[in-house]
Parts: sequence; C-alpha cells; structure tokens
Amino acid sequence: MQQGRHLPNVESSCSQTFRKVKLTATIDGVALAALVSAVVAIAAVSAVAVFSVERLITTNERALRMQRTVSSLEAIRFHSFAIDSSEQSYIITGKDADLTPYRAGTVEIEAEITYLAGRRSEHPELDTRFEELKELARNYVADERKIVEARRTMGELAASELVKKHFGDASHDQLLLITYQLLVSARKQMDVLEAEQVAYGDKVRRLILALISSAAFILVYLYRSVHRLSSEQKIAQARFAYQATHDSLTGLRNRPAVMEYIAKKLANGEHEASLGGLALLLIDLDGFKSVNDNLGHDAGDELLKQVAARIETALRDSDYVARLGGDEFLIVVPQVSDQQTAERVGEKIITAVAAPYILSGKESKVTASIGISMFPNHARDRESLMKCADVALYEAKHAGRNRLCFYTIGLCRESRR
Repeated sequence: MQQGRHLPNVESSCSQTFRKVKLTATIDGVALAALVSAVVAIAAVSAVAVFSVERLITTNERALRMQRTVSSLEAIRFHSFAIDSSEQSYIITGKDADLTPYRAGTVEIEAEITYLAGRRSEHPELDTRFEELKELARNYVADERKIVEARRTMGELAASELVKKHFGDASHDQLLLITYQLLVSARKQMDVLEAEQVAYGDKVRRLILALISSAAFILVYLYRSVHRLSSEQKIAQARFAYQATHDSLTGLRNRPAVMEYIAKKLANGEHEASLGGLALLLIDLDGFKSVNDNLGHDAGDELLKQVAARIETALRDSDYVARLGGDEFLIVVPQVSDQQTAERVGEKIITAVAAPYILSGKESKVTASIGISMFPNHARDRESLMKCADVALYEAKHAGRNRLCFYTIGLCRESRR
C-alpha cells in the first residue's frame, strides 16, 4: 500500500545530512587574495555602474517629459489648424450635436496650456515665450467659442460673419508660428537627450559586462557551496513535507492528510458515485489502554507500529490508511459498489489485528472494532460520513467489540437517544 508507507530512507538520509551540514570555507592564501580582488573590483565597478544608471534614469525622465511637451505643442498646433474654411462651414451649417468635437478641442488646448505652464522652467525658450503662447491660445479658444455660440443662438449668418473676422485676425497665424518655433526648439533638445540616452546606455552595458566578468570567479568559487546547500535544502523540504502529512510514530498518513484526501474525492461526488462510491472504515483498538497501563507507553507505541504494519499488509494498493490519533485509524476504500466488499476488507483487518503480539518480551493481544459508512448511500459530505462511521463504531463497541458494524438510520436514532 504505497500511499501510507514511509518514504524510503528519508529519515536516515535527513539525519545524516543534518549532521554533515556545516558551511565551512577553507581556502588557501592565493584563492583568498583572488577572492578579495574580485570583490574589490566588483565594488568599484558597481559604484560607477550605479552612478551611470542614475544618470541614464534621469536622462530618460527628461526625455519623457520633453516628449510630453512636444505632444502638447503638437496638440495646440493641430487644433489651431483644425478650423479651416471647410470646417468653419461645417460648424455654421451643421447640427448642434456636431459641435461637440470643437468644444472638446478648446478644452484640450486649455489643458495643454496648463501642462506647459508646469514645465516652462525646464525649457528656456518655452519659458521666454510662454506668456505670448498662452495669450494667443486663449484668444483662439475665445474666438472659437464665439463662433460655436453664434451658430447655436443667432444662426448661420452671424456665425459666418465671425468666421470672416476670425480669418482676418493675425493672432491665428501668430499662434501657428510660435508653436512651430517652439516645436523646432523642443525637438532639438529631444535629439540631444536621445544622444545622451545612447551614450549612457552603452556605458551601462559595458559596466554590466565588467561586473559579469568580475563576478565570474566568485560564482565559480561559490558554486559548490550553493549546490551543496541546495541539495540539503531539498532534503529538508522533503522531510518537512513528509512530517506535515505523516504520523511520526507509525509512518501512516495523519488526520489532515486523510481529511484532505476525502475532501478531494468528494469534490466531484457524481464522478466518484459513478465509480461505485467509497467506504470509510473507522478503527478503534480494544484493549490498547490495558497494554499501556500494564507494559508502559513504549510497549503501547510498539503495538501501534505493529498494528499499522498489519493493516497496511491487509489492504490493497488503492486503499488509503491513516492514523487519526491515539489508537484510532481510518481507512478509505475507493470504488466500493456494495457492502460485501467493504465487509471483506474489514474482516481482513479484524483477523490481522487479532493475532498475538510480543511486547516487552510478553505475549499480548488486542482486537479491533470497526464502524463503516458508505458514500453516497449514507452521506454525501465528509463530516456526515465521519459521523456515520463514528456511530457505527460505537455500535460495534457496544455489541461486544472485535467486530464491524455498518451505519444505519436506526443506529443514528439509537445513538441520539
């Protein structure tokens, strides 16, 4: 029965490994000098690399802000171009609902002016000409709003008059000119920043290669230690995982493990039922307390180990056995379509447990009482199945022990009474 057995040699290999675990570094003078030199080289190159990376990050941030400034200027220039004669005609003759894009355009211009106001100190030419740009943009926005409002309130004729006046205003051409000049200046700064990005990027890459080269010796030197620690960690993890799911005394699965196993089985209850269902056999030893009292706890522990081994021998590979605690055991028998199969398993357990034991040089006997519940006949969830098995176990004890009993509705009523 594979699911409940010990992992082979896990305990012995772990104990041997933990006795050996001492990370000691014994190196001669030459190796130590080389190691120190490599560390110093890495420290020096790292300092230069950190400075260069910081400069690269700063340059990237400046480039991003400059790109955003260019986008703002392009947006203002685009909306300045948007109202040509054909679009003005569309505003005059269109429906009120069609005016929304133009109103949104004026809002965007104002938003871009607000953004540029926070960035003017970073760009000398923008700082010098910002007030002029702001005044021209706001005049343009005001004119645009007047055209839209005239179309809405006074009709096409009034809007047409405002359009003619708008195109006769030199401030529109001045707005296009100043945005063009500022874009040329901003793009020149972008070119400078891009060149700095390339230069710092190349420097950082060279420094990274230098770091890799300097660290090669240390990596080779530490490989054996890391590899050893990794192996020890894997063994320790396997040991901890084993302890989390197995009973330390008998090597059987423990209560959390078998509860999780049952829950997984019942998670897809319909599928499990189509395979015949499953049976829970709850086992309690008769006479275990007497062995503990008369022969001592060491004899009781040895008895539990021998009982566990006998139960495992009597089961199939597909059956699942666990020690719940004390002298209680639980067996999960999958794909059980009738009570006769579960009964045969229970009878084998009773026969195996009842054979004599040699404990502390004396022959001792214990027997097993078993309560059996069936899925899906008796219950469909884990807690209910366990309660049914417990009721059946109580009845087996009450009826004289050394026997098995299946759960029935009558047993449940009698137990409650």
